[in-house]
Amino acid sequence: MKTLTIVILIVSSFSLFAQKDSSFYKSNITRKHYYLKPLQKVNGTYYYGERRLSGFNSLEVPFFELNDPIVNYHYKRYKIFNGVGQAISFIPTIYILSTLNKARTRQSGYYSGTYLGMLGVSLVGSITCNIIGKAHIKRAAIRYNQALGQPTSANLQLKPDENSLGLALRFNFK
Repeated sequence: MKTLTIVILIVSSFSLFAQKDSSFYKSNITRKHYYLKPLQKVNGTYYYGERRLSGFNSLEVPFFELNDPIVNYHYKRYKIFNGVGQAISFIPTIYILSTLNKARTRQSGYYSGTYLGMLGVSLVGSITCNIIGKAHIKRAAIRYNQALGQPTSANLQLKPDENSLGLALRFNFK
């Protein structure tokens, strides 16, 4: 019984690594993802193939499906900055709720200078976090298209026109 158990363990240990892909061990080998579609940005809205995405959070599925560490890094940074921006924008509400039942605020009202200062700082902080988060989404989308082998942006070309004499200005969205 003891030798049978040892033989089973040895055979199962050999078969554990039999079905592994070579790209599993070498992370620098890029795998082709033919089912993934490129991202396009038109007027500030991202399109996945021909489908319009509702927001930046919709990009999570294609980004994590690609499983590129740089794309995942930038998307996670976007999520962090988005969460921090939302937390910062909640600070004036916390101030109002914390000073609601104090006796000195009932007599003179809210400290308008403090409240306006907190409101301004939270507005600037929230907008800054939003801008940084959008920059990370843009970097992730560019890297995503590069990993798929697609051009990163549209290009403007001045070429001769096939239908008439003269030059034509062409804008190509790939």
